[in-house]
Amino acid sequence: MVKLAIPPCTRGFYPLVPDLPAMIMRFLSYIIDGRYWVIKTWVLSLIAALSLSCVPAVFRDGLQWEDLNPPLPPAYELKSDHPLADTAQLMIPIDEGSRSHGAKLTPRVFSAACLFLAKKINLHPYLPASLGGCLLLLAGIIAGYRITGDRMVGLGASLILAGLYSTNACFSMNFEPKPFDGVAIGLVALTLILIDRPILFTGSAFLACFTDERAIMSLGLIGLTAIFLPNMEPKKRQNRCWMLMAAVLIYVIARRVLGMFCQWSSADLSMLGDNLLISTSYWQLASWSCFEGAWVLIVLAIWTSWKNHSPIISLLLVAAAIGSIASCLLVLDISRASCFAFPLIFAAMAALTRPSESEIPGASIRQLEADSRTSAKNSKSDNRQGKARKRAKPVATSQKTDPITDLDSKLAARPTNSLHGPVFLAAFVSLISTNWEIITATVMTPCPSTLIWFIQYVSN
Repeated sequence: MVKLAIPPCTRGFYPLVPDLPAMIMRFLSYIIDGRYWVIKTWVLSLIAALSLSCVPAVFRDGLQWEDLNPPLPPAYELKSDHPLADTAQLMIPIDEGSRSHGAKLTPRVFSAACLFLAKKINLHPYLPASLGGCLLLLAGIIAGYRITGDRMVGLGASLILAGLYSTNACFSMNFEPKPFDGVAIGLVALTLILIDRPILFTGSAFLACFTDERAIMSLGLIGLTAIFLPNMEPKKRQNRCWMLMAAVLIYVIARRVLGMFCQWSSADLSMLGDNLLISTSYWQLASWSCFEGAWVLIVLAIWTSWKNHSPIISLLLVAAAIGSIASCLLVLDISRASCFAFPLIFAAMAALTRPSESEIPGASIRQLEADSRTSAKNSKSDNRQGKARKRAKPVATSQKTDPITDLDSKLAARPTNSLHGPVFLAAFVSLISTNWEIITATVMTPCPSTLIWFIQYVSN
């Protein structure tokens, strides 16, 4: 049988198409290679967010306080001058919904302090929120890598966050003057980053509550992530949950005391009632805005856990997803409320990296956890005996260990090569869908919310 030799095509884009996947993988491998891979990954995620999701308000307006356009609403202006002021006493603007939104700003002290500081040093009101957006993208890298031990998954997790509405809320909120949300999201992301630093972890959680009370739901999802972590001792997982509960409890007490001292008005609940019936009709929008493309990971985690005979994990993920969507329906501004559900993405990643009982012959997960407790006790006793004995000092070696390599060796998780496809599919869907959401929101009108529209805005 004679095989015909087909001459390769040398024109058009055909020569590039077969090598395009390989080119993309080589580029991504370059990004995650080396000791500075976190910085390179963060820059790539920031470029993706600014190109496909939003343009920071500080880019469009300027870096000074007076450059903000449109100006801040009266409640934010009052908070920028007096962080402890009671905004519920304002009688402006005339719109009842705007006054109700302004009344909710009273206990958000830390956000008001950031706004107060920005005004004192004459910086753009959205600059603290933009820094929160940078922390959000960084949290995707660190948390994704911390959970799986896979740098490629860390890159994909950051790209998922770059396409979520949470990033838009940090950098511009579609250029609406509401700069508190980004600060709260940044503190939630910082809490996720500091999960291995107990004191800083608790302090960041406490400040997140004083930035926005909706952060309490995010802290609950972080606690769920800690429970699912495969490379953390069971006792440490429980301690992280207790720390989050302590931070929320201290916040409730401190808010009560501060409210009595400053004579704050009672919490405004006027948006409930008839408006609650209206918001529930938008449950589809709330369901999509919470996670967008990350639904791929959440559904995959639910199915995989159920298939691996872990129904409790599946039920917890389902309950957390339903609770996140339901929390968005308590207000009319569903998109802004959905910005605080992103930690569930990392809980799904942690559930996907947990070893199943079928993968561990002769031992169950509970037996492994008991063995880890026993080994921890044995290591502590060995350390005490080692301190009691006199030993010669070891000879110092000139070999230096790379801190990144050392961290890689300490992380032990389930092989995550199978996660690369779902993670990057979720990132692709999130980044692409953001543009369609903005187009729909602006009714096909050019709006400087992404790089393309920003260029049109500048040229005009």
